[in-house]
Amino acid sequence: MRKKFWLLTFLVWLPLACTHAPRNSEVYPRPKTIAVLPFEAACPGGETGYFTCPVQSIIKGEIVPGASEWMDTLLREKLAGKPGFRFVSRDEFEALWGEVLAEAVAPSRTEIVKALGQALGTEAILYGKVFRFREREGRGYAVKEPASVAFALVLFRSSDGRILWKGWFDETQKPLSENLFKIRLYGGVRWLTAQQLAEKGLERVLSDFPYPEGE
Repeated sequence: MRKKFWLLTFLVWLPLACTHAPRNSEVYPRPKTIAVLPFEAACPGGETGYFTCPVQSIIKGEIVPGASEWMDTLLREKLAGKPGFRFVSRDEFEALWGEVLAEAVAPSRTEIVKALGQALGTEAILYGKVFRFREREGRGYAVKEPASVAFALVLFRSSDGRILWKGWFDETQKPLSENLFKIRLYGGVRWLTAQQLAEKGLERVLSDFPYPEGE
């Protein structure tokens, strides 16, 4: 009887412990059009990069080459076929970024978001930042260093720079013997690559994303 009680308790708490979907408590109308910017890699030494990311609690770490581009591809795949999105390439964004900085009198985050939204012709801007993207070391059960991935997504309203939604993922894989609640995230007992961990994290973050309402 005692075993059944603990099993029931575990099953009840499992979905709660696996839920990780940071969001804004305020509710805003869903934008009809969203420009998806390329992911930015966190700069070493405390530099802010394009502009200050509203998610400040994530600890920066190693980012393997190509991580931002991988996240771009992954996000595009997850949003493919959904109406209202305008994907901005890196070349297009770099050119646009130079124009925005050249014309901005006071390049605050709000002013930059407004300028980008106006130039891209969308009601909202989706900004992503990679804080960590460390690949695992080893294979199978002989893993010396597990994968570690951390990133954030922030949806800004173009008209005033207000944050409509934000979500983030911050995970270093651990043995299931240390945390059984992670079995749904990891998809079993295997050690994931950084790309696999990032994909599972992105699916979780997007689970409550305010997709465009459409025309």
